[in-house]
Amino acid sequence: MLIRITTILLLFSLGVWGQKDPKSYKVNDCYGAAIIDHPGDFTFNLTGRTGDDDDLSGLPSLSDFNVKNSFWVSFRAPHDGLLMFDAFCPKGTMNVVVFTSNADDICNDIHRGAAEIERKLSVEERDTFGFNKAPNDNFLYGIPLLQGQEIYIFFNSSVEERLPLHLKVRYESKHVSQQEIENKIELKDYRTNKDLPDLELRLRDRATGLPVKGQMIIKGSRKKDGLYRGTDFLFSLGRRTNMSLRIDAPGYFFRDEEQSLEGDHSKEIELWLEPASPGEKIELEGIRFNMGTSDFASGAEQKLQRLKEFMTVNSDIHIEIQGHVHAVGKNSFAGRRLSLARAKKVMTFLEEHGIDKNRMEAEGYGNEQMIYPEPKFSWQEQANRRVEVKIVSP
Repeated sequence: MLIRITTILLLFSLGVWGQKDPKSYKVNDCYGAAIIDHPGDFTFNLTGRTGDDDDLSGLPSLSDFNVKNSFWVSFRAPHDGLLMFDAFCPKGTMNVVVFTSNADDICNDIHRGAAEIERKLSVEERDTFGFNKAPNDNFLYGIPLLQGQEIYIFFNSSVEERLPLHLKVRYESKHVSQQEIENKIELKDYRTNKDLPDLELRLRDRATGLPVKGQMIIKGSRKKDGLYRGTDFLFSLGRRTNMSLRIDAPGYFFRDEEQSLEGDHSKEIELWLEPASPGEKIELEGIRFNMGTSDFASGAEQKLQRLKEFMTVNSDIHIEIQGHVHAVGKNSFAGRRLSLARAKKVMTFLEEHGIDKNRMEAEGYGNEQMIYPEPKFSWQEQANRRVEVKIVSP
């Protein structure tokens, strides 16, 4: 996805006990957790190994776990709601633990034994398990979450070999009824063969869970390539498919992503769109500058083009383009000047491509708002060098 709320970067914050670059962690470790950012069908691969860190060492209540084949998943609630999922692993007893914490760094709290165990479940092999609204031996009640709350889910199989883990994730909004959702759905059925597995793509408001009517362009899949409009879309699968999705909707930030789909079973993907509300900020990933200058680095123009399209679709939105730099020490005049020059460079590009300059303003913040004031790694320094867009008014 080309844009994201800046706070998502906190998912990769470093734990106090490890000095390893978080990018080197695997899904066997808490810090390497696979991020689920939308409901739908997922297939993960258990590697047959445990992680490099003994994540559960600070939790005596889990000392009876024989950790042999671990896998971590994280989920952040887009709005108040209930998280549920159905899971299946073809072999071995499966232990599942759900952790919550009020701290920014949940993995650190888990390792210290300070995180709260929200759910704990153990099921025998070949059984479907998870969380729903009808608890039984294999299912516990779903997990109520508040907007912005993050959970980490630990899976551990008793079998030390590579295994698929299938998850069907659902998230029900606390404040929106199923009838309200159904009333807003505009389903477009493009299936060519209803005997084949289905692919269903759904556009949803991240803040409410309601359907969003938008425009979706598919590229790279040959038979499915094209422009589609609606809230929900059905396609036939039947073979492995790679596709690029480019999604725009009035009142929402654009969303771009890649999907690689197997064709042997049906798949549902819920694509959450961030409302472009006053005060909200987005980071423009991919817009980089040559070091020490306001000259765009290679590859920036494609990202700028998407911002231009966002401004065109949302013709009544006014924005503030914010430039930031990475610099040690106090916020200097040179840093503020460079960050302002970079923000103005983005503004000039938009103006030259038909966006009214009266809808934009540029600000340079220097190193005043660094995400990582004391970075330990180069990727944290790069995160401080960024351009953000703030919605000033609709």
